[in-house]
Amino acid sequence: MEHLILNNGTELNGHLLETDGKLFLYMYGISLEDAFTLLIDPNNTKVIRWERYGDNGTVKGYKHLTAISEETGDMISAVLKK
Repeated sequence: MEHLILNNGTELNGHLLETDGKLFLYMYGISLEDAFTLLIDPNNTKVIRWERYGDNGTVKGYKHLTAISEETGDMISAVLKK
């Protein structure tokens, strides 16, 4: 299982990748509009916990949504920066 837990407690199906000062989110089962509404609010993204196949962690400080798009396979991708 892959989960993202936003700072406000919202749990999303998906995973993340942190690289080069950016945070890439890959989410499933959420609409583009709902994802945008959640991720545009820096209070929701300043701390994001993740769980992925038994591993878990936390990323902090990503408060600025720079991109969001619909992908094939019912996936929404988004990019955040600090």
